[in-house]
Amino acid sequence: MKTASKELQKLRSIAETSLNKTAELQQVLAQIEASLSRAESKKVIEKTNKS
Repeated sequence: MKTASKELQKLRSIAETSLNKTAELQQVLAQIEASLSRAESKKVIEKTNKS
């Protein structure tokens, strides 16, 4: 019984770590997307100002 309990704790820990990594990955991807969006907007503004 102790072995099953330990295995469940181990699997839970792995699952929690995986979820944390997923959340971190989503945050990084959102930051990259925001940076690209800002760069694109900057280019549009620069082109508009040149006209």
